Amino acid sequence: MKIGDLSQKCPKCGCVDKTVKRDLDTEHHAHAKTGAVICSECGYVFKSPKSEKKEE
Repeated sequence: MKIGDLSQKCPKCGCVDKTVKRDLDTEHHAHAKTGAVICSECGYVFKSPKSEKKEE
């Protein structure tokens, strides 16, 4: 998901607020991978690590 896509509305509820979950690297705490982007209202999953692997 690109940074500009974060402002898009949720297809389920129309909300624009999202929660980004990140997985911190245990050795280097300054590094993290984006885990999932989820709608804050209804919980719709915009992007998850599983969906990213399917695209590759």
